[in-house]
Amino acid sequence: MKHLLNILMTMSFAFAIFSCSEDSVAPKTGPGEEELITTVTLTLTPTSGTVVTASWRDLDGDGGNDPVIDTLRLAPNTTYSGSIALLNEQEDPAEDITEEINEEADNHQLFYSPGGGIAASVVVTVTDTDSRNLPVGLTYSVAVDAGAAGQSGDLRVTLYHYDDSADKDGTSPSTETDVQIDIPVVIVN
Repeated sequence: MKHLLNILMTMSFAFAIFSCSEDSVAPKTGPGEEELITTVTLTLTPTSGTVVTASWRDLDGDGGNDPVIDTLRLAPNTTYSGSIALLNEQEDPAEDITEEINEEADNHQLFYSPGGGIAASVVVTVTDTDSRNLPVGLTYSVAVDAGAAGQSGDLRVTLYHYDDSADKDGTSPSTETDVQIDIPVVIVN
């Protein structure tokens, strides 16, 4: 019995030592990893006129200081081509999350939801797709109605992450959100 106890203790000790090696557990990377996003910039280019941008920045992450948010100023009766840039500025140099989303397009989708007073007068249409021809949302168009002058509201931008690309159907949000922000919008003449 004493001999069996010594063998079991030796095996337990050996198991403990070998299971603690540095390379035994790889960090989670790839499509299953949620992104840290500190900065979101929307760039809208009208068919004629001046380019419009608005940014949302929360450099210290959740908690701490409130994010700094620009107001998006749009013109009535105008259609814009849009793009979004997503950064992690807690890294030095800043990490371009937009590239990661593009590379992992089958596992991500951006949803754009106008709200408040602009809900009925601003329409956002995603223009890029993934390998299964489902929307991604890194590029989009924004159409503002002719009678929208003076209206205000917000544009909610949500980046959803799908661990399994088969769960992405192009219309349903995921249960995992990488970032959700609200950009104030004003329709001006």
